[in-house]
Amino acid sequence: MSVLIRKAGRRDLEPIQGLWQSLRELQAKVDPRLTPSKDGPQVVREHREVILADPRTAFFVAEEQGKILGYLHAQIETNDPIYEPPKFGMIVDLVVREDRRREGIGSRLLEYCKEWFGSHGLTEYRVAVPVEQPDAQRFFARTGAPPLLVTHRAELEDS
Repeated sequence: MSVLIRKAGRRDLEPIQGLWQSLRELQAKVDPRLTPSKDGPQVVREHREVILADPRTAFFVAEEQGKILGYLHAQIETNDPIYEPPKFGMIVDLVVREDRRREGIGSRLLEYCKEWFGSHGLTEYRVAVPVEQPDAQRFFARTGAPPLLVTHRAELEDS
């Protein structure tokens, strides 16, 4: 079968939501600090409805025989004014169904997204990858996106 990569539409939002949920469950298993709030799924579902129409945001899906195998959510961000370039692409999520990983689907979604970024005059993209997901880190490093910054997190003690 041939996997089609295309821009997502409203009809794709439910399958995207299911993949989003599976990613969040995986992230929460490997690092409980990444557990969404109880209303997180509903918040992101409603937010996705709004941003689907935003020209600075794109969702791409990998589809085979009408089934969504993965998706990539990207957006155009404004850089801190002290840095170049003034705008950059940001990959918010890249998810491929667990049983279809390592088939090149994620790479194809990324290539499609990079073309979209380029069509908007962008010269770089960024992606935040959880520390406890070394497979994702290796994937992006292998595709030409080595780490740029490391974000540290600490909980504040009650005063």
